[in-house]
Amino acid sequence: MALAALAATALATDYKVGGSDGWDTFINYDKWVAGKTFMVGDTITFTYMPYHNVLEVNEADYATCAVDNPLSTHSNGSTTFELTAVGTRYFICGIPRHCLNGTMHVAVATVPFDPTKAAPPAAGPSPASAPLPSPPADAAVPASSPAADAVVTKPPTGAPASNGAPRYQQSAAAMVAGLALAALAALVVA
Repeated sequence: MALAALAATALATDYKVGGSDGWDTFINYDKWVAGKTFMVGDTITFTYMPYHNVLEVNEADYATCAVDNPLSTHSNGSTTFELTAVGTRYFICGIPRHCLNGTMHVAVATVPFDPTKAAPPAAGPSPASAPLPSPPADAAVPASSPAADAVVTKPPTGAPASNGAPRYQQSAAAMVAGLALAALAALVVA
């Protein structure tokens, strides 16, 4: 269970409602939501001007643009909702006529997390543009007889060749994968 939650969080996507245009009266949110698969663990972020707001409402209030009994009201210009459960959530702008004009409302249907359909994580900086820190001074190899302790190994046939850099300076992706495995192992042991 914890492993599934960790995987969902690691692969979660933050959707910017309305894309670069944000939450405004000239966007067709039915078109914006079409083709997107919102999964448990994803987030949706509304970015809007001070003359708008975001109300989460029930289905009946969504259908009529009723603003009297919102589940929550937000007006700070940037509001993020985590999609924590399967189902549909409904959002409207509570400013008079902004929902009623047919635009400032969006229904987000959330499905169970599926790692095969999760959006790939955003690419981070390459190892060349973001060098890793040097290892701590106490990480030195203990002095011993090199001849007695030396073991020469070759990579398996077909394995990628090492770039000659110390292990701590190799691919950031490998480091992240190692940290993820260590975290998983810690969860399993706990």
